[in-house]
Amino acid sequence: MNKLLVNTPQNVQIEYNIAPLGKRVLAYIIDAIIRIILAYSLFFVSEHLPYNDEWMQYGIDSTIFFIVLMYPLILEILMNGQTVGKLIMKIRVIRMDGNRANNFDYFLRWVIGIVEIYLFFGMIALITAIVNKNGQRLGDIVANTCLIDLNPKLDLSQTIFAEVSQTYKIRFPEVYRLSDRDINIVKENFTSALHSNNYDVLQKLTRKLEEIMDVKSDGLGNIDFIQVIIQDHYHFHKDK
Repeated sequence: MNKLLVNTPQNVQIEYNIAPLGKRVLAYIIDAIIRIILAYSLFFVSEHLPYNDEWMQYGIDSTIFFIVLMYPLILEILMNGQTVGKLIMKIRVIRMDGNRANNFDYFLRWVIGIVEIYLFFGMIALITAIVNKNGQRLGDIVANTCLIDLNPKLDLSQTIFAEVSQTYKIRFPEVYRLSDRDINIVKENFTSALHSNNYDVLQKLTRKLEEIMDVKSDGLGNIDFIQVIIQDHYHFHKDK
């Protein structure tokens, strides 16, 4: 499985698993089935509305068409990078720097997807995703996004400590107040929050660590602060 390695300002690598092509295709099929059902249901309802005007019918049909067409864009915005198909297959759209994609990123993916997926029956998207090492289709390349697999768990021992220098200096000596059980809970929640881009959990972890150790995050962002704490704890105890 291909990996996406993201370097943080603390020179620490966070590793994501690129979503396999098979999962992406299955997610697309699931969404396609949902869109067909949605379109059929809306057209069925429109046929039983009490009106007899060709222009009204044209307007309703056009509205239904755009709703179905915009299905992936609307859901990715509302569901933080996922559609129903992506949710079921446990994959998500994120930016290549590891951050949450924004609405404009989703819009770019969707607009270009109209060409590479719908107008060319998915062939351009399929070929590009196969050739690109990060599994990106054209929409992803332009929007600087990719699809990651949320299912496999990351091994923090292989990612967070991979690039740490032997001359590492502990930044928060107050980590002595954290037990092994505490840091394991932090790692578990930190990994889970990174997978799901749950920034609320990351913020709560930061506040809790500040409270337990009686320190301030020293201007670091939530992710960097938690990484530093995990590193500090590791180096504080590694030779003991």
